[in-house]
Amino acid sequence: MENESKQVSQASKAANPFMAASSAKKTLTLVGIYIAVVGSIVQSSTLSTLLPVAVSEIGGLDYYSLASTLSGIVSVAVMPLWGYLGAKNPAIKRPLFTASLLVGAVVIFARALAPTMMALVVPSTLWGFVSAGIFVLGYSMIRDMYDQKRAGTYLGACGTMMAIGMLAGPVMGGFIMDVASWRIVCHVIWPILLVGGLMVFFGVKATKEEAAGMASASGKFDTSGTIAVVVFLAALISGLSLGTSFAPFGSMASNALFAVALVALVALVLVIRKKQGDAIIPATALKNRNTLSFGIANFFCMFSNMAVFFFLPMYVITVMGHSATEAGLVTTVYSFVGLFLSPILGRMIGKAGNARGVLSFGCIMRIVVAGALLLFVAPDANIFVIYVIMVVAGCYNSVQSSAFSAGPQIQLPADIRVQGNSLIQVGQNLGGSIGTAIYTVILGVMGVVDGMPVALTVSIITAACALVFALRLRKLAD
Repeated sequence: MENESKQVSQASKAANPFMAASSAKKTLTLVGIYIAVVGSIVQSSTLSTLLPVAVSEIGGLDYYSLASTLSGIVSVAVMPLWGYLGAKNPAIKRPLFTASLLVGAVVIFARALAPTMMALVVPSTLWGFVSAGIFVLGYSMIRDMYDQKRAGTYLGACGTMMAIGMLAGPVMGGFIMDVASWRIVCHVIWPILLVGGLMVFFGVKATKEEAAGMASASGKFDTSGTIAVVVFLAALISGLSLGTSFAPFGSMASNALFAVALVALVALVLVIRKKQGDAIIPATALKNRNTLSFGIANFFCMFSNMAVFFFLPMYVITVMGHSATEAGLVTTVYSFVGLFLSPILGRMIGKAGNARGVLSFGCIMRIVVAGALLLFVAPDANIFVIYVIMVVAGCYNSVQSSAFSAGPQIQLPADIRVQGNSLIQVGQNLGGSIGTAIYTVILGVMGVVDGMPVALTVSIITAACALVFALRLRKLAD
């Protein structure tokens, strides 16, 4: 029996050239992915403070949130494409990952030079390439290199990397913005992305022929479906984000945007019905219970999260009158728990083979934290009370980073793992983009002071929706 087990293990490694690679190459790839994760999170964790500070210098208050929301449109298109290409040819994941990180470095460098808010917004739309590279390709590359148990641990450690990025980003970024400039922050971030991308490029690699046994059969990429989903999101997010400024709700421009969004949505549904498994949102993957549950839960978790993560630092600056450094600490303390909890949660998910318990706990904590903020956030609130609440919020932050990195790699069948994971990450980007747009409308119409309680109430409702779908997760059958 022992000999048979060894033979099976050797055969598995032969069919998987990434698992058979040297430890040094695996480590180089793994560390490169971790560095990319840190750089990505430093960017996202400083953005909620950086944009209001940039507005004070270059203007653009009415539409600055587009710098965050529009990147989600590109992510929604690129994630399925990267998932499709990675499933068809696993050997291409490495160069695609590197290319994605190089695009991200260029985006942040261009942002540093932006003379106007529009010049900052336009290149920021391409940030979606980074999200696709890390969350679709990077995570699946870790799974390719290691068995289920070790992959669960290493994928859980991605949560630690996120925590490091969120700890370093806001404090470092806020301090640099206070003593120097928001542009200097950008010049700190883009080299991190560049290093991560290059390390992966020189890490584990294989030829198309060597990885042929891992490739999944798939048809042509769904171009028409991609166009439909991009038009739908672009029109919807633009209509919501600009509804209180350039395209007021009820105006001809606003009505036209929402009409275009509706037509594109209908077209997308028709494409999915016609192409089934070959659609940009594959019907075959959607029929998988765990893929659908992870995807919808990720959407609602991210939707809920944006009320706190993106808008609370703005509230601290504009309403409570604190500095960028103090506002940055709001998201910094949010990351303390993740330094030690994320790897533990990753191992728990890997050992149990199911993220249901971990993710359900996170959703409940999300409801509790949003409720506490609803009670205590006010213009004259003690900033240290908010810090304490955000430390507790770190529990669900750790859960989100661990559950959606380790869970899909363990609970999705191998033949749909890459594409299924891309759909789950699309859910995250949709939740972030649409959630930010909705909260922008709420705060724009009601004002920041009166709108924040409403935004937090919406956050509680969407967290409860996430909990419903977290409870639907099932262990993958052997």
